[in-house]
Amino acid sequence: MHEYEVINLNKRNRKTQFEWFNSFINPTYGMDVELDVTKLVKFSKETKTSFFINFLYILTYSLNSIEEFRLRYVNNEVRLYKEIMPTYTVKCIDGTFNNVRHEYTSDYKLFYKRAHKSVEEAKVNTNHSGSYNDGTYYDDFYFSCLPTLNFTSMTHPIPYNDKSSMSVTRALWGKYHLVSDKYLMTLNLTVSHALVDGFPLAEGFNKVSEMLDNLEKYLK
Repeated sequence: MHEYEVINLNKRNRKTQFEWFNSFINPTYGMDVELDVTKLVKFSKETKTSFFINFLYILTYSLNSIEEFRLRYVNNEVRLYKEIMPTYTVKCIDGTFNNVRHEYTSDYKLFYKRAHKSVEEAKVNTNHSGSYNDGTYYDDFYFSCLPTLNFTSMTHPIPYNDKSSMSVTRALWGKYHLVSDKYLMTLNLTVSHALVDGFPLAEGFNKVSEMLDNLEKYLK
């Protein structure tokens, strides 16, 4: 478990909103935004690197840079984690999937190395014990990718009335497709409205777009 600070809601100006939305059975909501990934497609092909891992880095970096995405509700307290780890699904050789979890780093090359190793190991691991369901940590992002389908909207499965799980940001991105001279791809982000309002959610999408437009600044 990573370092975190317990937030005193009495000292923050958002206590009323938190209590209101957290009283809902399901306080989660999401948005689906189409991104221009043309530069990332070109970069991945030219460098012979994985588009999936490259985008995984961009998304994890972007969300970690915004405080609201590092907030979690655990054991009846709001926690602000120092950093959040990527957790994501990997398709196995037997057609099922494994959940992968590894440490986050803002260092692109080190992140890529960790993710590549984790993905390759997960592909051939068909011993699905289900142990990933036993964890009591929430310092994760729950990510998934559907590279065979271009979708316009989606809904994540959410555990019933589990506010801790609901406080974890979820994301899904689909198949990139060519429109005129641009490659476009839909990204869904789903969050708890008790912790993340529309403005920081939009900031998350905008940070991803900014990184996609300035790869030379980040992927080095």
